[in-house]
Amino acid sequence: MYGGSGPDIELGAEADTDDSASYEDRVILDDPYYAEGFVGDNGVDSYQYRPTVLDDPSLSFVNDGDVPLQVYLDGELYETVSPDQGTENERVDPEAPSTGQNTVRVEAVGEGASNYTLSAGEGGTAAFFYESRANPGTTAENPDYTGYVSGAYGFVGSGGVDTYSSDGLLYSAENNGTATLRIYQNDELWATLEPGESEESSNQ
Repeated sequence: MYGGSGPDIELGAEADTDDSASYEDRVILDDPYYAEGFVGDNGVDSYQYRPTVLDDPSLSFVNDGDVPLQVYLDGELYETVSPDQGTENERVDPEAPSTGQNTVRVEAVGEGASNYTLSAGEGGTAAFFYESRANPGTTAENPDYTGYVSGAYGFVGSGGVDTYSSDGLLYSAENNGTATLRIYQNDELWATLEPGESEESSNQ
């Protein structure tokens, strides 16, 4: 569910959180913010939505499942979303293949924790996509973030792992914390960054 640029979306009372479900419902920190979730067997999820312009909701939906979804706004049917509606270039299914051509994995080694930045493509201009191990949800203590145009920014600690994909090859990475980071591209070690170190590809 996409809320346009600027509105506020929050998890509602019937949304499934990380502790209660195999597939977490979450609000994603991106531009625009959006919510993603999973329902089955007549299940129900709920969210709180405040549009940028009062009484003028601007919502769009993606359904990559096999059943229609009925969306209610303030108790009234707003839209019935058919299977495969809005799925062009969108990834919502947790078991779907990677969005980008190249996979990127960031691992924290040993003690410590680090914020990091990644860029890919020529001049670092390629976009990144969240994959299964990244946590961009607003419920995360330190959310990961992919820029609207390019780049990824995240946090890992205590053996944590984040995963992304991109259509470009890695261009640069920076470690701004206290953990050693191992960065893999397409399952091959691309760089090991000690705290405060950065790496830039010489092939682009």
